[in-house]
Amino acid sequence: MKISLRHRLTFTHLFLITVVALAASLIASYELQQYYRSRLFQQLKTQLEEIEYLLLTHKFGTQPSDLQYQALMDFAHAGRVRLTMIDSVGVVLFESDVPESGLAYLENHLMRPEVQQALRSGLGGNERLSATVHRRLFYVAKQVSPRLAQSGLLPKLRFIRLAIPLAEVEKVLNDLRWKIFAASGLAILLIGAMSYLVSSRVSKPMRQLAQVADSVRKGDWEAHFERNTNDEIGDLADLLNDMLAKLRDDLKQMRKLQTMRSQFLGNVSHELSTPIFAVQGYLETLLYGKVENEQVRRDFIEKAYRQAGRLNNLLTDLIDISRIESGEMKMSFRYFDLHEWLVKQVGDMQAKAMDQQVALQLVTARPAASLAVLGDRERLGQVVSNLVDNAIKYNNAGGKVEVGYSDKKNSEVEIFVEDSGRGIPEEHQSRIFERFYRLDKERSRSVGGTGLGLAIVKHIVEAHGSRVMVSSEVGKGSRFSFVLKSKG
Repeated sequence: MKISLRHRLTFTHLFLITVVALAASLIASYELQQYYRSRLFQQLKTQLEEIEYLLLTHKFGTQPSDLQYQALMDFAHAGRVRLTMIDSVGVVLFESDVPESGLAYLENHLMRPEVQQALRSGLGGNERLSATVHRRLFYVAKQVSPRLAQSGLLPKLRFIRLAIPLAEVEKVLNDLRWKIFAASGLAILLIGAMSYLVSSRVSKPMRQLAQVADSVRKGDWEAHFERNTNDEIGDLADLLNDMLAKLRDDLKQMRKLQTMRSQFLGNVSHELSTPIFAVQGYLETLLYGKVENEQVRRDFIEKAYRQAGRLNNLLTDLIDISRIESGEMKMSFRYFDLHEWLVKQVGDMQAKAMDQQVALQLVTARPAASLAVLGDRERLGQVVSNLVDNAIKYNNAGGKVEVGYSDKKNSEVEIFVEDSGRGIPEEHQSRIFERFYRLDKERSRSVGGTGLGLAIVKHIVEAHGSRVMVSSEVGKGSRFSFVLKSKG
């Protein structure tokens, strides 16, 4: 069975309060009982001293025995106590609850606990069931003073004892105990009610947080945790709001990634199917068609070869971008000679530039001295190769492509690739680094583009702590650049 926090707090408080109240009641009752018996002992002690004084001053020993006995009985009854007088060997000389004629039948009292204690220390006390009157009594016995013992007024008298019934004492104590327990019970009820109210107030923010969390669980991502208290629960509300905000961002990012993944899979399927179907068609024609003309057969084979090359480039780019985005492609940062490296990059692309009737050259305002830049030489080569390849493919016959570098502030060098091609409309410039994004799909496919080159460029440059800058004007050309750290 589920128990709410409010009820758990209330039950816990009630349990603790009950334990404390019960313990306090028991301790108070015990202490009160001890105090009451102590006061009773002192009271009877005082009365014993008064009786001893009375015996000494009123010369009871000079009066007739029967008158003396009756006077003592009247005194004891008036004081509502039981008075006993005992000699040195334990014989009862007087007992206020027994007539004088019955004294001979009483037991010897020398071994009574209070008498033995009085024999040792002069004063003794005890409580028990009386064997004579069959009631629970509280006894206090006193050894008489030497002055009284030597006066000769009451021969053989050594101990006087007073007893009082415990029934009245117990009645008073029980009445006090019930009042204590009743007060404790009332306190428990009052504190329990207050505990319930406090628990409700304490648990209310938690219930509100739980309700909002349940709304979030059910899909309400716009829910908000209210900070109603300036304490740890309020801090928890702020923390949950921060977490919820991050979850919203993560959810948006996840949805965006899902959309991109769906688009990516669709694009990959389309991009792969085109060359595969083309190769399949060419081969099917060569295999089953009656192509007698050798030139036609060669043309079909060349077209199938180009489509296979395009398919190979697409798969290579897909593998590269997948490794980059998954973090599997690790970068190896080293300082290397920039000028020497660019000379090699331009040299490797010259043959393609000549085939497209495009002039490719390395230009720089800086002397061809040693200039070291920090980066992954192989991956940056992929960046420059892709940029130069695009600059050549999307250029015009007789156009030019320039590759160069220039110094920047803070020990940085800008590397750029600039062409005199058709340029990129401004509305497309922010999207050209998206995977499979093409300005002119037909022309891109016809020149062998995979639609992934600039996406790879973007990822590699960003892995170097830089970003690709684009400036372009339709009909005049485009300029792509990025910055690397340098020394020297």
